Amino acid sequence: MRSPVVLVGDVGGTSVRFALGQKTDAGITLTDIKTSSNPNIQSFSEAVQDYLKQIDAVPDMALFALAGPVRDDEVKLTNRDWPLVSANDLKASLGIEKVWLRNDFAAMARAIPELPESQFENIIPGNSTTTSKPVLVTGPGTGFGISSLLPEGQGWRVVTGEGGHAAFAPRTDEEKQLHAVMTATHGYVSYEMMVSGRWLIPVYEALCSVRGRPVEKLNLQEMLQAASQGDDFFNSLFQIRANILMGAIGDAALIAGTPDRIVMTGSVAVGLLPWLNAKDACVRLHERGVMSDFFKPTTVDVLTSGEAPLIGAAAIAFDQP
Repeated sequence: MRSPVVLVGDVGGTSVRFALGQKTDAGITLTDIKTSSNPNIQSFSEAVQDYLKQIDAVPDMALFALAGPVRDDEVKLTNRDWPLVSANDLKASLGIEKVWLRNDFAAMARAIPELPESQFENIIPGNSTTTSKPVLVTGPGTGFGISSLLPEGQGWRVVTGEGGHAAFAPRTDEEKQLHAVMTATHGYVSYEMMVSGRWLIPVYEALCSVRGRPVEKLNLQEMLQAASQGDDFFNSLFQIRANILMGAIGDAALIAGTPDRIVMTGSVAVGLLPWLNAKDACVRLHERGVMSDFFKPTTVDVLTSGEAPLIGAAAIAFDQP
């Protein structure tokens, strides 16, 4: 008897990816992976139907992981100006009886136990594994998601939140100056604003203001190239972001009570690897006053798999009764 085919989608602030997933003896396999890039598409429903036309397939069920809070089977995407996404509307328009919506970081978190260790790069060694311990899963991409993965019976339960929008707490004099500049310009300043991809330029401009440096029109790759060539300013920019990210995940682990393993995901985390590995960033995680021993057993990894949210979405679908 064949495994059901699940249509899965990973919907972020800048890209939408779809695939078909099936459960096999080797785990979850994905086929027909495609990224939606049609600028004329004005809604998520259109994006799904466009994908289905390309592959000419009729899946048995669907689960979509979207960047936004899920309430009553509906999602308003946080970083994309599309209409409200509704599971009931999708069932009607796609002709699929079983359609589920989940937060994108629920899918990212659920993927962790499905992936081989070769998909992770270790930053801080620890003595914990995913086999029996909770995992904090975080990821700065276009936004900044945070979820907890908890063992439950023979499976896993994912607890999502919007921790990336918690208020940024500066811990150095220069970070306090950055916070002041960002506050003057943008009002409320969250961790997402300090570490995510879509906020890189405002943070760069704020650091230029703090250091009295003229602002140049540069993109991420030009900044990374300058840093790789030894430019102190851009090395500082990325080290500051890495330090703030490590501070943010430490805060989240303290609040959630998940000190055993932390997994960072997303393109920003992968791009920050040279700075996340630096002593300054590791110290930022561990320096916690009377709770500094809390992180002694903590393993910190960066997930390098680009297919993780799609695999996690499929896993959640197959978890459904």
